[in-house]
Amino acid sequence: MRNILLAIDLQKDFIYGTLTVPGATAVLPAINAVKDRFDLVYFTLDWHPVDHCSFREQGGPWPVHCVHHTEGAALDPSVLAGLPEEKMRFILKGRVQAPEEYGAFVGFDPEDQDLFEPGDEVVICGIAAEYCVLESLKNLYAISRKVGFTVKVYLEGTARFDSYDTVLAFMAENGISEYRK
Repeated sequence: MRNILLAIDLQKDFIYGTLTVPGATAVLPAINAVKDRFDLVYFTLDWHPVDHCSFREQGGPWPVHCVHHTEGAALDPSVLAGLPEEKMRFILKGRVQAPEEYGAFVGFDPEDQDLFEPGDEVVICGIAAEYCVLESLKNLYAISRKVGFTVKVYLEGTARFDSYDTVLAFMAENGISEYRK
């Protein structure tokens, strides 16, 4: 069994940039306190083109954020500090102009992948609870049912705009436990 930390969108634009999520700076120490306990750490990144459909200028709800190859799209360096390269994987999402992809595993084929194995324990955390964390959790849970691994949520390592209600409801509906350090 492998323990995998799946950290959603710990990018500068969400922490202290153009789309700052309240409390995002507080999740960094929480994640850094546990990341070394995991065999692998997967980081997702919004990796948007300049004309992404989610941007206000394109009719979307959000300010421009996490444009590929910009400083705002970079991970906060503290989450990478001390992690050996062989323990890390990076998953890019939102790479095409449309559609919007809040979830990290949209179109993911559980039968043709090398991220998850039967018996793994995957702990998800990150930014923001109501959007990318929730949708990635939904994706991950569906994959876990096909591959045969467990999923937990590290709420202390998850920032939110308003509440954890949608994440907590999904956890309750599907018997997903909270990870506690």
